[in-house]
Amino acid sequence: MKTKTVRAVNALTSRWAGHAAADGTGTVFTAAGVWPLLALLADGADGPARTELAEALGIPADTVAEAARELLTSLDAVRGLRSATGLWTSRDLPLEAAWSAGLPAGTRGTLTGDEDTDRKALDAWAADRTDGLVEQMPVEVDEETRLVLASALTLRTRWIQPFDPWTTEIDEGPWAGRTVQGLSRGTTLLDRVRVARAPSGPVTLLEVVGDGGVDVHLVLGEPQAPPGRTLQAGIAAVTRAIPSTGASLLPEGNPGPGLHIR
Repeated sequence: MKTKTVRAVNALTSRWAGHAAADGTGTVFTAAGVWPLLALLADGADGPARTELAEALGIPADTVAEAARELLTSLDAVRGLRSATGLWTSRDLPLEAAWSAGLPAGTRGTLTGDEDTDRKALDAWAADRTDGLVEQMPVEVDEETRLVLASALTLRTRWIQPFDPWTTEIDEGPWAGRTVQGLSRGTTLLDRVRVARAPSGPVTLLEVVGDGGVDVHLVLGEPQAPPGRTLQAGIAAVTRAIPSTGASLLPEGNPGPGLHIR
């Protein structure tokens, strides 16, 4: 996959993180899932809509279709990962034949206008593309619905080194005073933990390695730091846009949020 596509997806993820987590509530999102969907729309768009979509995507509109197909192919090659892009239009809504023919296989669907029929079709798509993890499509449809867009991305992985369950009491934050279930494990690879310095403050990162080539990066910022800024700092550190320091080179004490070295 081209480096510029990866950078464009990461850039959209970072911008999205700054807005999606701005109010401090929990959220789940992935630009890797929605980026190819927006790219396919940009390929068929014209005028201001095409310009706006290209700006959001971060690459020229005349190259987005190829990049979207390449990204979807790359995602499908990851073990344990399932990704899907869906587009349904009302049967009386005409589409350009050339654009429709260029959509990836299995992307295009038709809305009948019958609420029950369309609901069952959308729910079946969601369940099939997520191995049953999502049983219903979270969208309302009726006879006036003209267009439905959806992306699905699920990942199943195992850790190279499993965690052990344990119980702990939270000392601060909204769950202070509660006894909760936690996960614990030991390692000699100290630099799986790193600390990055960002404008919003220090950010601690923990890399958890999976057995299918997919790693998970846990990011923790200071309690007063805006969640969106913490996520943006974490993305910048993981993609090496800002430097970070491994735990083996950090001083004793508390050099980062949630991190104690002795």
